[in-house]
Amino acid sequence: MCLQCDERQPKCTNCLNRNTECVYASREVDWVPPSQSERSSSRHKSPAASSTPSSSGWMGGSDPLPQASDPNISDMELLLQWCSSTYATMAHDQRFEHLYQYVLPKEGLEYPFVLHGLLALSALHIARASDPASNTRYFSIALEHQNRALALFRPVISSINRDNSHTIFAFASLLLQLAFAMSPCSPLIETHDSVEDLIQVFKLCRGLREIVAASWHWVKEGKLADVFTQVDDSKQWPLPETTEAAMSQLKYFNESRGRQFVDHDADCYNAAIDHLKDMMEIYQGKPHRVELAMRWPFGLESKYLNLLRERDPMALAILAHYCLVLHHFRHHWWLEGWSIRVAQSIWDQLHESWKPYVSWVIKEVGLDV
Repeated sequence: MCLQCDERQPKCTNCLNRNTECVYASREVDWVPPSQSERSSSRHKSPAASSTPSSSGWMGGSDPLPQASDPNISDMELLLQWCSSTYATMAHDQRFEHLYQYVLPKEGLEYPFVLHGLLALSALHIARASDPASNTRYFSIALEHQNRALALFRPVISSINRDNSHTIFAFASLLLQLAFAMSPCSPLIETHDSVEDLIQVFKLCRGLREIVAASWHWVKEGKLADVFTQVDDSKQWPLPETTEAAMSQLKYFNESRGRQFVDHDADCYNAAIDHLKDMMEIYQGKPHRVELAMRWPFGLESKYLNLLRERDPMALAILAHYCLVLHHFRHHWWLEGWSIRVAQSIWDQLHESWKPYVSWVIKEVGLDV
Protein backbone atom coordinates (compact mmCIF):
# COMPACT_ATOMS: atom_id res chain seq x y z
CA MET A 1 0.00 0.00 0.00
CA CYS A 2 1.14 3.54 -0.75
CA LEU A 3 2.48 5.41 2.30
CA GLN A 4 -0.12 8.18 1.86
CA CYS A 5 -3.10 5.85 1.47
CA ASP A 6 -5.26 5.11 4.52
CA GLU A 7 -7.97 2.62 5.26
CA ARG A 8 -10.67 4.76 3.68
CA GLN A 9 -8.98 4.64 0.32
CA PRO A 10 -8.71 1.71 -2.12
CA LYS A 11 -5.48 -0.28 -2.33
CA CYS A 12 -3.30 1.44 -4.94
CA THR A 13 -1.20 -1.31 -6.50
CA ASN A 14 0.07 0.98 -9.20
CA CYS A 15 1.58 3.49 -6.73
CA LEU A 16 3.05 0.67 -4.65
CA ASN A 17 4.82 -0.93 -7.61
CA ARG A 18 6.17 2.36 -8.90
CA ASN A 19 7.12 3.61 -5.42
CA THR A 20 5.41 6.97 -6.07
CA GLU A 21 3.18 9.20 -4.06
CA CYS A 22 -0.37 7.93 -4.19
CA VAL A 23 -2.71 10.17 -6.17
CA TYR A 24 -5.50 9.49 -3.65
CA ALA A 25 -3.37 10.98 -0.90
CA SER A 26 -3.17 14.31 -2.78
CA ARG A 27 -6.95 14.71 -2.89
CA GLU A 28 -8.75 16.49 -0.12
CA VAL A 29 -12.05 14.69 -0.68
CA ASP A 30 -12.62 11.14 0.39
CA TRP A 31 -13.71 8.50 -2.06
CA VAL A 32 -16.54 6.38 -0.76
CA PRO A 33 -17.66 3.27 -2.67
CA PRO A 34 -21.26 3.56 -3.88
CA SER A 35 -23.87 1.88 -1.78
CA GLN A 36 -25.89 -1.00 -3.13
CA SER A 37 -28.93 1.23 -3.71
CA GLU A 38 -26.83 3.74 -5.65
CA ARG A 39 -25.36 0.98 -7.81
CA SER A 40 -28.86 -0.34 -8.48
CA SER A 41 -30.10 3.14 -9.40
CA SER A 42 -27.22 3.61 -11.82
CA ARG A 43 -27.92 0.31 -13.53
CA HIS A 44 -31.57 1.27 -14.13
CA LYS A 45 -30.95 4.73 -15.58
CA SER A 46 -32.46 5.17 -19.03
CA PRO A 47 -30.18 5.99 -21.98
CA ALA A 48 -31.93 9.36 -22.29
CA ALA A 49 -31.17 10.21 -18.67
CA SER A 50 -27.51 9.31 -19.04
CA SER A 51 -27.13 11.47 -22.10
CA THR A 52 -28.91 14.64 -20.96
CA PRO A 53 -27.58 17.58 -22.99
CA SER A 54 -25.24 19.92 -21.21
CA SER A 55 -26.08 23.51 -20.40
CA SER A 56 -24.89 24.44 -23.88
CA GLY A 57 -27.33 22.02 -25.56
CA TRP A 58 -30.80 22.73 -26.95
CA MET A 59 -32.52 22.03 -23.62
CA GLY A 60 -30.31 24.13 -21.40
CA GLY A 61 -28.96 26.78 -23.71
CA SER A 62 -29.16 30.40 -22.75
CA ASP A 63 -30.48 31.38 -26.21
CA PRO A 64 -34.29 31.71 -26.32
CA LEU A 65 -36.10 28.92 -28.18
CA PRO A 66 -38.18 29.88 -31.23
CA GLN A 67 -41.81 30.46 -30.34
CA ALA A 68 -44.35 28.20 -32.05
CA SER A 69 -47.47 29.98 -33.18
CA ASP A 70 -50.72 29.06 -31.50
CA PRO A 71 -52.87 26.68 -33.59
CA ASN A 72 -55.76 28.28 -35.42
CA ILE A 73 -58.61 26.61 -33.55
CA SER A 74 -61.21 27.86 -36.01
CA ASP A 75 -59.43 26.29 -39.00
CA MET A 76 -58.87 23.07 -37.07
CA GLU A 77 -62.57 22.92 -36.27
CA LEU A 78 -63.47 23.39 -39.94
CA LEU A 79 -60.98 20.81 -41.15
CA LEU A 80 -62.30 18.29 -38.63
CA GLN A 81 -65.82 19.11 -39.80
CA TRP A 82 -64.77 18.49 -43.40
CA CYS A 83 -63.01 15.17 -42.81
CA SER A 84 -65.72 13.78 -40.54
CA SER A 85 -68.93 15.03 -42.12
CA THR A 86 -69.01 17.66 -44.85
CA TYR A 87 -66.99 15.66 -47.39
CA ALA A 88 -69.72 13.00 -47.53
CA THR A 89 -72.40 15.58 -48.34
CA MET A 90 -70.44 16.87 -51.33
CA ALA A 91 -69.62 13.50 -52.93
CA HIS A 92 -72.56 12.16 -54.91
CA ASP A 93 -71.44 8.53 -54.72
CA GLN A 94 -68.88 6.35 -52.95
CA ARG A 95 -66.35 6.60 -55.77
CA PHE A 96 -65.95 10.28 -54.97
CA GLU A 97 -65.81 9.98 -51.18
CA HIS A 98 -62.10 9.09 -51.13
CA LEU A 99 -61.39 12.08 -53.37
CA TYR A 100 -63.25 14.50 -51.10
CA GLN A 101 -62.16 13.08 -47.74
CA TYR A 102 -58.47 12.36 -48.39
CA VAL A 103 -57.21 13.52 -51.78
CA LEU A 104 -58.50 17.10 -51.71
CA PRO A 105 -57.25 17.89 -48.16
CA LYS A 106 -53.85 16.49 -49.15
CA GLU A 107 -53.84 18.60 -52.32
CA GLY A 108 -54.69 21.56 -50.11
CA LEU A 109 -51.29 21.26 -48.43
CA GLU A 110 -49.63 22.03 -51.77
CA TYR A 111 -52.34 24.29 -53.20
CA PRO A 112 -53.78 26.47 -50.39
CA PHE A 113 -56.71 27.64 -52.54
CA VAL A 114 -58.08 24.09 -52.32
CA LEU A 115 -57.78 24.07 -48.53
CA HIS A 116 -59.56 27.42 -48.21
CA GLY A 117 -62.33 26.10 -50.44
CA LEU A 118 -62.82 23.09 -48.17
CA LEU A 119 -62.85 25.26 -45.06
CA ALA A 120 -65.39 27.61 -46.63
CA LEU A 121 -67.75 24.73 -47.37
CA SER A 122 -67.31 23.34 -43.86
CA ALA A 123 -68.17 26.72 -42.36
CA LEU A 124 -71.30 26.94 -44.51
CA HIS A 125 -72.28 23.42 -43.51
CA ILE A 126 -72.07 24.40 -39.84
CA ALA A 127 -73.87 27.68 -40.50
CA ARG A 128 -76.71 25.84 -42.19
CA ALA A 129 -77.49 23.90 -39.01
CA SER A 130 -76.81 26.71 -36.51
CA ASP A 131 -78.90 29.22 -34.64
CA PRO A 132 -79.11 32.72 -36.19
CA ALA A 133 -76.20 34.14 -34.17
CA SER A 134 -73.87 31.27 -35.04
CA ASN A 135 -75.11 31.28 -38.62
CA THR A 136 -73.91 34.85 -39.09
CA ARG A 137 -70.53 34.05 -37.54
CA TYR A 138 -69.85 30.97 -39.62
CA PHE A 139 -71.15 32.60 -42.79
CA SER A 140 -68.61 35.40 -42.28
CA ILE A 141 -65.84 32.83 -41.79
CA ALA A 142 -66.94 31.02 -44.96
CA LEU A 143 -66.93 34.26 -46.92
CA GLU A 144 -63.39 35.01 -45.77
CA HIS A 145 -62.12 31.57 -46.80
CA GLN A 146 -63.91 31.81 -50.14
CA ASN A 147 -62.30 35.17 -50.90
CA ARG A 148 -58.87 33.87 -49.96
CA ALA A 149 -59.40 30.78 -52.13
CA LEU A 150 -60.34 32.90 -55.14
CA ALA A 151 -57.42 35.29 -54.61
CA LEU A 152 -54.98 32.36 -54.58
CA PHE A 153 -56.71 30.55 -57.44
CA ARG A 154 -56.72 33.35 -60.01
CA PRO A 155 -52.92 33.47 -60.56
CA VAL A 156 -52.83 29.69 -61.06
CA ILE A 157 -55.43 29.75 -63.86
CA SER A 158 -52.95 31.30 -66.28
CA SER A 159 -50.39 28.55 -65.67
CA ILE A 160 -52.36 25.31 -66.05
CA ASN A 161 -50.05 22.40 -66.78
CA ARG A 162 -49.94 18.63 -66.55
CA ASP A 163 -48.94 18.64 -62.88
CA ASN A 164 -51.62 20.96 -61.53
CA SER A 165 -54.41 20.24 -64.00
CA HIS A 166 -56.18 17.60 -61.89
CA THR A 167 -56.12 19.88 -58.84
CA ILE A 168 -57.50 22.83 -60.81
CA PHE A 169 -60.19 20.62 -62.33
CA ALA A 170 -61.25 19.29 -58.92
CA PHE A 171 -61.26 22.78 -57.43
CA ALA A 172 -63.47 24.02 -60.26
CA SER A 173 -66.12 21.51 -59.21
CA LEU A 174 -65.62 22.46 -55.57
CA LEU A 175 -65.96 26.14 -56.40
CA LEU A 176 -69.25 25.54 -58.16
CA GLN A 177 -70.62 23.67 -55.14
CA LEU A 178 -69.45 26.57 -52.99
CA ALA A 179 -71.30 29.03 -55.22
CA PHE A 180 -74.54 27.09 -54.81
CA ALA A 181 -74.01 26.74 -51.05
CA MET A 182 -73.21 30.39 -50.33
CA SER A 183 -76.55 32.03 -51.09
CA PRO A 184 -78.85 29.71 -49.08
CA CYS A 185 -76.65 30.19 -46.00
CA SER A 186 -76.61 33.97 -46.15
CA PRO A 187 -78.20 35.68 -43.13
CA LEU A 188 -79.66 38.17 -45.61
CA ILE A 189 -81.21 35.57 -47.91
CA GLU A 190 -84.70 37.06 -47.53
CA THR A 191 -83.52 40.29 -49.16
CA HIS A 192 -81.94 38.56 -52.17
CA ASP A 193 -83.29 38.35 -55.70
CA SER A 194 -82.88 34.59 -56.08
CA VAL A 195 -83.00 34.74 -59.88
CA GLU A 196 -80.08 37.16 -59.82
CA ASP A 197 -78.22 34.88 -57.38
CA LEU A 198 -78.67 31.96 -59.76
CA ILE A 199 -77.54 34.04 -62.74
CA GLN A 200 -74.31 34.79 -60.84
CA VAL A 201 -73.78 31.06 -60.37
CA PHE A 202 -74.36 30.55 -64.09
CA LYS A 203 -71.78 33.24 -64.90
CA LEU A 204 -69.28 31.37 -62.77
CA CYS A 205 -70.08 28.23 -64.75
CA ARG A 206 -69.18 30.03 -67.96
CA GLY A 207 -65.78 30.95 -66.58
CA LEU A 208 -65.14 27.50 -65.16
CA ARG A 209 -66.08 25.93 -68.49
CA GLU A 210 -63.03 27.53 -70.07
CA ILE A 211 -60.81 26.28 -67.25
CA VAL A 212 -62.19 22.76 -67.53
CA ALA A 213 -61.65 22.78 -71.30
CA ALA A 214 -58.05 23.93 -70.88
CA SER A 215 -57.20 21.20 -68.38
CA TRP A 216 -59.30 18.27 -69.58
CA HIS A 217 -56.76 16.74 -72.00
CA TRP A 218 -54.36 16.33 -69.05
CA VAL A 219 -57.01 15.36 -66.50
CA LYS A 220 -58.30 12.44 -68.53
CA GLU A 221 -54.80 10.95 -68.56
CA GLY A 222 -53.79 11.92 -65.01
CA LYS A 223 -53.96 10.26 -61.62
CA LEU A 224 -57.62 11.15 -61.09
CA ALA A 225 -58.75 10.07 -64.54
CA ASP A 226 -60.72 7.10 -63.23
CA VAL A 227 -62.74 9.36 -60.96
CA PHE A 228 -63.55 12.04 -63.51
CA THR A 229 -63.99 10.02 -66.70
CA GLN A 230 -66.07 7.05 -65.58
CA VAL A 231 -69.44 8.79 -65.85
CA ASP A 232 -72.61 6.86 -66.64
CA ASP A 233 -74.98 9.04 -68.65
CA SER A 234 -77.22 6.19 -69.79
CA LYS A 235 -80.97 6.76 -69.62
CA GLN A 236 -82.55 3.84 -67.82
CA TRP A 237 -86.00 5.25 -67.05
CA PRO A 238 -88.36 7.62 -68.88
CA LEU A 239 -89.52 10.89 -67.36
CA PRO A 240 -92.67 10.83 -65.24
CA GLU A 241 -95.70 11.49 -67.44
CA THR A 242 -96.44 14.86 -65.83
CA THR A 243 -92.83 16.05 -66.30
CA GLU A 244 -92.76 14.77 -69.88
CA ALA A 245 -95.99 16.64 -70.60
CA ALA A 246 -94.64 19.85 -69.04
CA MET A 247 -91.44 19.75 -71.07
CA SER A 248 -93.31 18.95 -74.29
CA GLN A 249 -95.71 21.84 -73.68
CA LEU A 250 -92.79 24.19 -73.05
CA LYS A 251 -91.12 23.18 -76.29
CA TYR A 252 -94.33 23.46 -78.29
CA PHE A 253 -95.00 26.91 -76.86
CA ASN A 254 -91.49 28.04 -77.79
CA GLU A 255 -91.77 26.82 -81.37
CA SER A 256 -95.20 28.43 -81.75
CA ARG A 257 -93.83 31.79 -80.65
CA GLY A 258 -90.93 31.35 -83.05
CA ARG A 259 -93.39 31.12 -85.92
CA GLN A 260 -95.32 34.15 -84.67
CA PHE A 261 -92.51 36.54 -83.79
CA VAL A 262 -89.45 37.21 -85.90
CA ASP A 263 -87.32 38.31 -82.99
CA HIS A 264 -88.09 35.15 -80.99
CA ASP A 265 -84.95 32.97 -81.17
CA ALA A 266 -86.60 29.56 -80.95
CA ASP A 267 -83.31 27.74 -81.63
CA CYS A 268 -81.60 29.34 -78.64
CA TYR A 269 -84.47 28.46 -76.33
CA ASN A 270 -84.80 24.95 -77.77
CA ALA A 271 -81.14 24.24 -77.05
CA ALA A 272 -81.69 25.15 -73.38
CA ILE A 273 -84.89 23.06 -73.20
CA ASP A 274 -83.32 19.99 -74.84
CA HIS A 275 -80.27 20.13 -72.59
CA LEU A 276 -82.50 20.46 -69.52
CA LYS A 277 -84.63 17.49 -70.54
CA ASP A 278 -81.49 15.46 -71.16
CA MET A 279 -80.30 16.08 -67.59
CA MET A 280 -83.71 15.08 -66.24
CA GLU A 281 -83.72 11.83 -68.19
CA ILE A 282 -80.26 10.84 -66.93
CA TYR A 283 -81.02 11.20 -63.24
CA GLN A 284 -84.29 9.24 -63.37
CA GLY A 285 -82.34 6.04 -62.75
CA LYS A 286 -79.57 7.75 -60.80
CA PRO A 287 -81.22 9.75 -58.03
CA HIS A 288 -77.93 10.70 -56.36
CA ARG A 289 -76.24 12.25 -59.40
CA VAL A 290 -76.43 15.73 -57.92
CA GLU A 291 -73.71 17.04 -60.23
CA LEU A 292 -76.31 16.95 -63.01
CA ALA A 293 -77.95 19.95 -61.37
CA MET A 294 -74.72 21.84 -61.99
CA ARG A 295 -74.16 20.50 -65.49
CA TRP A 296 -77.11 22.28 -67.11
CA PRO A 297 -75.60 25.79 -66.68
CA PHE A 298 -72.39 24.60 -68.38
CA GLY A 299 -74.30 23.89 -71.60
CA LEU A 300 -76.14 27.18 -71.82
CA GLU A 301 -75.45 29.55 -74.69
CA SER A 302 -74.28 33.05 -73.85
CA LYS A 303 -77.30 34.48 -75.68
CA TYR A 304 -79.69 32.64 -73.37
CA LEU A 305 -77.84 33.98 -70.32
CA ASN A 306 -78.10 37.50 -71.72
CA LEU A 307 -81.84 37.05 -72.19
CA LEU A 308 -82.10 35.77 -68.64
CA ARG A 309 -80.30 38.86 -67.34
CA GLU A 310 -82.85 40.98 -69.18
CA ARG A 311 -85.63 38.95 -67.51
CA ASP A 312 -86.92 37.78 -70.88
CA PRO A 313 -90.19 35.91 -70.11
CA MET A 314 -89.37 32.86 -72.26
CA ALA A 315 -85.97 32.55 -70.63
CA LEU A 316 -87.63 32.81 -67.20
CA ALA A 317 -90.19 30.15 -68.14
CA ILE A 318 -87.38 27.74 -69.01
CA LEU A 319 -85.59 28.61 -65.78
CA ALA A 320 -88.77 27.79 -63.88
CA HIS A 321 -88.58 24.25 -65.30
CA TYR A 322 -84.96 24.04 -64.13
CA CYS A 323 -86.43 24.43 -60.65
CA LEU A 324 -87.72 20.86 -61.08
CA VAL A 325 -84.08 19.71 -61.13
CA LEU A 326 -83.19 21.80 -58.11
CA HIS A 327 -86.25 20.44 -56.32
CA HIS A 328 -85.23 16.86 -57.12
CA PHE A 329 -81.91 17.41 -55.29
CA ARG A 330 -83.30 19.59 -52.51
CA HIS A 331 -82.18 17.13 -49.81
CA HIS A 332 -78.57 18.17 -50.38
CA TRP A 333 -78.04 20.98 -47.87
CA TRP A 334 -76.16 23.15 -50.35
CA LEU A 335 -79.09 23.04 -52.80
CA GLU A 336 -81.87 23.17 -50.25
CA GLY A 337 -84.29 26.04 -50.76
CA TRP A 338 -83.10 27.04 -54.22
CA SER A 339 -86.12 25.63 -56.07
CA ILE A 340 -88.72 27.37 -53.93
CA ARG A 341 -86.97 30.74 -53.83
CA VAL A 342 -86.20 30.86 -57.57
CA ALA A 343 -89.68 29.65 -58.52
CA GLN A 344 -91.28 32.28 -56.28
CA SER A 345 -89.08 35.00 -57.75
CA ILE A 346 -89.95 33.94 -61.31
CA TRP A 347 -93.66 33.88 -60.47
CA ASP A 348 -93.44 37.38 -59.06
CA GLN A 349 -91.59 38.74 -62.11
CA LEU A 350 -93.65 37.15 -64.89
CA HIS A 351 -96.57 38.94 -66.46
CA GLU A 352 -99.98 37.38 -65.82
CA SER A 353 -100.19 36.22 -69.44
CA TRP A 354 -97.11 34.01 -68.93
CA LYS A 355 -98.01 32.46 -65.61
CA PRO A 356 -100.19 29.64 -67.03
CA TYR A 357 -97.09 28.22 -68.74
CA VAL A 358 -95.24 27.77 -65.44
CA SER A 359 -98.08 27.26 -62.95
CA TRP A 360 -97.72 23.47 -62.84
CA VAL A 361 -93.98 23.76 -62.12
CA ILE A 362 -94.57 26.35 -59.41
CA LYS A 363 -97.00 24.05 -57.64
CA GLU A 364 -94.77 21.02 -58.12
CA VAL A 365 -91.92 22.57 -56.13
CA GLY A 366 -94.25 23.30 -53.23
CA LEU A 367 -95.62 26.80 -53.74
CA ASP A 368 -99.27 27.59 -53.30
CA VAL A 369 -100.30 29.89 -56.17
